[in-house]
Amino acid sequence: MALGLKCFRMFHPAFRNYLAASIKPVSEVTLKTVHERQHGHRQYVAYSAVPVRHFATKKAKGSLDKIAVVTADGKLALNQIGQISMKSPQLILVNMASFPECTAAAIKAIRESGMNLNPEVEGTLIRVPIPQVTREHRETLVKLAKQNTNKAKDSLRKVRTNAMNKLKKSKDTVSEDTIRLVEKQISQMADDTVAELDRHLAVKTKELLG
Repeated sequence: MALGLKCFRMFHPAFRNYLAASIKPVSEVTLKTVHERQHGHRQYVAYSAVPVRHFATKKAKGSLDKIAVVTADGKLALNQIGQISMKSPQLILVNMASFPECTAAAIKAIRESGMNLNPEVEGTLIRVPIPQVTREHRETLVKLAKQNTNKAKDSLRKVRTNAMNKLKKSKDTVSEDTIRLVEKQISQMADDTVAELDRHLAVKTKELLG
C-alpha cells in the first residue's frame, strides 16, 4: 500500500492542480489567441479571453479589468496598462496614456472579448459604449458559456486518461488492489470537477436567462 500511495503521489499533485485549474476555464477560457511577429519587430497583439463571469448583462468597469493584452513584456491585464473608469452607466473609458503603444491591441481585445462591445478611440483614450442587452445576446452568452464548459471537460478527460495510463505502467511494482484504489480516487476527483463545472454553468445560465 505504501508503494501504491507513493505511485499516486507521483502524478497526484499535477492532476490535483489541473482539476483546480480546470474549473478556471469555466471562468477564464480563452476563445481566441492571436500571436504574430513580423519582420523581426515586436508586435502588440490582442489576447482575447472570455471569462464566464463576464458573460453578464450588467456591464461595469470591473468587467474589463482582466481582459488580457499581449505586449512585448507578455500578457498583461487591461487594468495594468490602462486606467479604467466609468463615465456614465452607458460609457466606460480606458485611458492608455501610460502605454500608448498598446492602444491598438487593447481595442482589439475589448472588441473580441465576447461581451458585445464596440470600442472607439480618441488618441490614447478608448471609449467603450455599453450596448442595450437583447434576448438574442443573452442566448449567445449562454451558448458561449456552454462551449467553454465543454472545452474544459474535454481537457479534463485527456488529463484523466493520461493519469490512468501512467498508473497502469506501474502495475509491475504496484499491486492490483492499489491500482484499483488509485483509479477510483482519480475518477472521483474528475467527477467532482465535472460537477463543479456544471454548477458554474447552471448558475451563469440562470443569471443570464432568468
